[in-house]
Amino acid sequence: MSTGPGTDVQRATAPTAIMSSRFLVLFAGLLLGLNAFSNDILLPAFYGIAQDLHTPIERVQSLIPVFLIAAGFGQLVSGPVSDRFGRRPLVFVGLGLALVGALACALAGSIMALQVGRAVQGFGGAFLVVTARASLRDTQSGAMLARAMALSMAIFATGPIVAPMVGVGLMSIGGWRAVFAGIIAAVGGLFVAALIGYRETNPVLDARALDTDRLLTAFCAVIRNHQSRWFLLIAALLQFAVISMVSNSPRLFKSQFGIEGAEFALLFAVSASGIIAGQLLNHRLIGRVGVLTATRWAAGGLMAVAASIVIVTSAGIEHLPLFLVQLTLFNAAFLMVLSNAASLVLEPHRAIAGLTASLFGFATQITGSVLSLATFGIYGGRILPWSIGLFITTTIVFGAITLYRPRYGSSGIV
Repeated sequence: MSTGPGTDVQRATAPTAIMSSRFLVLFAGLLLGLNAFSNDILLPAFYGIAQDLHTPIERVQSLIPVFLIAAGFGQLVSGPVSDRFGRRPLVFVGLGLALVGALACALAGSIMALQVGRAVQGFGGAFLVVTARASLRDTQSGAMLARAMALSMAIFATGPIVAPMVGVGLMSIGGWRAVFAGIIAAVGGLFVAALIGYRETNPVLDARALDTDRLLTAFCAVIRNHQSRWFLLIAALLQFAVISMVSNSPRLFKSQFGIEGAEFALLFAVSASGIIAGQLLNHRLIGRVGVLTATRWAAGGLMAVAASIVIVTSAGIEHLPLFLVQLTLFNAAFLMVLSNAASLVLEPHRAIAGLTASLFGFATQITGSVLSLATFGIYGGRILPWSIGLFITTTIVFGAITLYRPRYGSSGIV
């Protein structure tokens, strides 16, 4: 029996047990959502951290891409490891690292120590993201995979919605350090859920999954696949738009509208509710018009939203209610595209789902985070330069999806 390049396979040491698909979708969504929760809960604390640690706001902003860069490298490592040892052990390792990183952040006395703790936290969180995506691919395929991914991403949206308000509440109790107590509590809850309900989804382990030649062969298999390669590049560009929006949002709201603290957290949560609406719509659209058409429609909407922000900002008529609507629509559309892109990258590679999920996370998060770091100085917390960058990025994404043509007769068409 073969599960990919080569033939060295074995049964998982933790036998696959009965686990409902509903629980898996819910648990996968929560695993995916932990990273978003860990980042968004920190947004209201940006200015408090800058003041307490006597550091420029740009260095505090870097806590988001630092986390995601570490998560990118963590995903590159964790996928092959999960193909070799299984998904379930990786969940507990990832939760352990996330816990250690959050504790280090809570005790940090400098911005450098805080960045190191965030890197450890992000590295551990990467294991959870890979496990979530690979577990869905283990149990679903085709349009069913895309629909399951959409539902998980709708659950993922609870992170951006509740995290900023939780962050404000915790700050009122114990300052910015208390924010990391919230992250520790979230990690603990997931540990209990994994212990009780999560079962191994990869019943056949690849004993050679970590061999250099195997990794190179598997990597080439993903990159050479027309569908996977195309949507990997699309997702990488889109991730830049998303990370830029999140990491710049505290400065944008303050510079443009004079809003910060609890009011910012509430408005950010309201805009994040668009993610749930978008993924529920995505789930229905996939069933009716297919993955590619749904993705093209969402990408067109994303570009239109970015264009509207540029137009009204250039005209000097940007108002808070309008900006809030624009961000809500952006959140609804971007995750439709990103979720479907992940499914399209993963679909052709059942035998190496862990490595493929790793490559997806690594390429998208490293690209998005590095570009975000590079543009902090260019944007400077100003809405017009940021919106122009957003429009350019979403236009390229829409063009790439529009130009994509499936190669019928090859594997991987969803």
